Amino acid sequence: MRLQPESRPVFKFGSTRCPETVWTVLTTLEGTRRFMFGIGLESTWELGATITGSLADFEVASGEVLYVEFPNRLSYVLAAGPEQPEVYVTWEVRACGTGAIVGLYVDEPDTSAGEVESCWQPVVTALQTLLSDNPSWYEHE
Repeated sequence: MRLQPESRPVFKFGSTRCPETVWTVLTTLEGTRRFMFGIGLESTWELGATITGSLADFEVASGEVLYVEFPNRLSYVLAAGPEQPEVYVTWEVRACGTGAIVGLYVDEPDTSAGEVESCWQPVVTALQTLLSDNPSWYEHE
C-alpha cells in the first residue's frame, strides 16, 4: 500500500562558499564520501549518466542523473539494489551575497516525511559542517 503524499521535508542552510565550490563537493567522490558518511558517489554528472555509490570497495547504490544545471541544480535517483525503493534527490544551490543557500529536496515514495527527515538531516548537517571547515581539497575560489 502506498502512503499518502505528505509535505516533504526541505532542508536548507547558508554557506559562505560560492555555488561552484558547493557543486564540487556535491559531485566529487571525495566530497560525497565526506558528507554521506563514507559513501562516495561517482558519475560524469551529465543528464542520463549512471551514478555508482560505493562504500570502501563495495557498490552499495546505483542510480541515474535526472537533471543538471551547473552550478545551481542537480537531481538524481538512487537505489540500494534492483529490488530496493528508489530515492529522488534534488540539490539546489543559489548564490546569495558572497556565499550560497543550499537546499535539499528528497522524495522517498512509501516513506513518511519524519523518516525522510531522520535519514537525511544528518547528511545535510555533515555537508554544512564540511563547507564551513575550509578544507583545501575542494577550494576553487
